[in-house]
Amino acid sequence: MAQNSDLQLSIGYWIVSHKQTLKTWWAISLMVVIWFSLIWMLVFFGVFFSQESKVNALLVHEANGPGSFRTAVFQPQGLTSGTVIVITRDQTHVDVVAELSNPNQDWGGQVVAVHFFVDGASTTPQKVFINQASHRPIIQRNVTVKNSAAVSASLVVDDTTWARASAAGLPAAKFLVSAPVTDPSTVTINGQTRTSVSIHADVANQSVYNFYHVDVPILLLSGDRIVGVEQIGVDRWPTLTTKTISATLSYAVPDITSYRIEPQVSRFDTGNTYR
Repeated sequence: MAQNSDLQLSIGYWIVSHKQTLKTWWAISLMVVIWFSLIWMLVFFGVFFSQESKVNALLVHEANGPGSFRTAVFQPQGLTSGTVIVITRDQTHVDVVAELSNPNQDWGGQVVAVHFFVDGASTTPQKVFINQASHRPIIQRNVTVKNSAAVSASLVVDDTTWARASAAGLPAAKFLVSAPVTDPSTVTINGQTRTSVSIHADVANQSVYNFYHVDVPILLLSGDRIVGVEQIGVDRWPTLTTKTISATLSYAVPDITSYRIEPQVSRFDTGNTYR
């Protein structure tokens, strides 16, 4: 017990005798902690402000990420048009045709406003449709020009009303073209007889629906070039029935080597069907 008392007295005596030294080292330690904290704070804020622009850029990128994904995946790509083909009817009149394409699997053009721009003038606007992942010819006939031998033309898409493919109420229509025949023909226009051509083909509606109205573009080709166009409308076309499609062009065309008859039915127009 006496030994413990002597040790405590020794420690107490040492503390009392070194009180000033201990205060000095305590002050030094406190200053070291304060300076270390100050230096750490300066380094922290220096690194923070030096990285601020990168952090902001990263935040902007992350914030825009969902929007970019939504735009890329859930917004339709624009429609595209091919080269406009100009077909001479006479010295001051032409027909023009271009292929309109929809690259979107998930979107259809429910209503598409288009017009041709021919020799600096706009033709009559048209409102058409184009189904998802499809193409169709756009035709304008008997356009007046100054000189049919030198005509420039383009197809302009003015506006598109898009609809999701999931909203399409009809499956893709199916038509089978068979027994096409082209015959030389003549037509009389303003008392003048002109050489022309007639085409006849049997077209079967193999869809499961009866259609009130079907637009039928007709393209005649010589080799790979379109040399004649026509478009007719067919009303009340029942399912599993065949109609004869006939058209006579009012201008001469080169030798016809092939044809395209492409009936058009909107998959979004359920009101175009009947029982």
